[in-house]
Amino acid sequence: MYSRDAPGTEALRDDDELLEEHWSYMDRFAASMIARGPTFGPDRETVTGSLHVVGLPSVDALHEFVAREPNNRAGVYVKHSVWRFENLLGRAIWEFQGAADEPKFLIIALSHGSPETAARGRPVPPESLSTELREQLIVYGALRTLDDAAPVGVAVAVQARDRQVVDTLLDQGRAGLTAFPSIEIHDWEFGGRR
Repeated sequence: MYSRDAPGTEALRDDDELLEEHWSYMDRFAASMIARGPTFGPDRETVTGSLHVVGLPSVDALHEFVAREPNNRAGVYVKHSVWRFENLLGRAIWEFQGAADEPKFLIIALSHGSPETAARGRPVPPESLSTELREQLIVYGALRTLDDAAPVGVAVAVQARDRQVVDTLLDQGRAGLTAFPSIEIHDWEFGGRR
């Protein structure tokens, strides 16, 4: 799930009580959490949204997860984009071995087209990516629709020196995302208690 912040909700993001409610709520899902964390504007300080990748038993459980999430109830988010996620790395973000102080980026690549376009837009197997890129991967997985599990895109989180490195990865096709007409890149960091 990628949740976009509503305009004018900066005060809610700065509310320590709401933050603690959010963390406490997420603690309940810690055993099945694959990834989480806020996205930022180019200044890497202004929060623009949140990523949550969590294993839940059903679509109904997902809807309940979203409805009860404290930031959502408080009006922080304006929109949720929700997909099934196939974890191609088979690990959670906390198992990533990269340097803690380097910037991280979330990439969401979507097909937005016909089923044929979506089928061509499946992620390449991780072992087909360069060794250098595999070492930068924090999250890598296929996105599918909730209702019929049709392929719709790829979610990738990488660690890189800066945004230019990420742009170069995409421009050179090294991330295997050239089949996707819609690609969003967000400055991102690991979520959780600090």
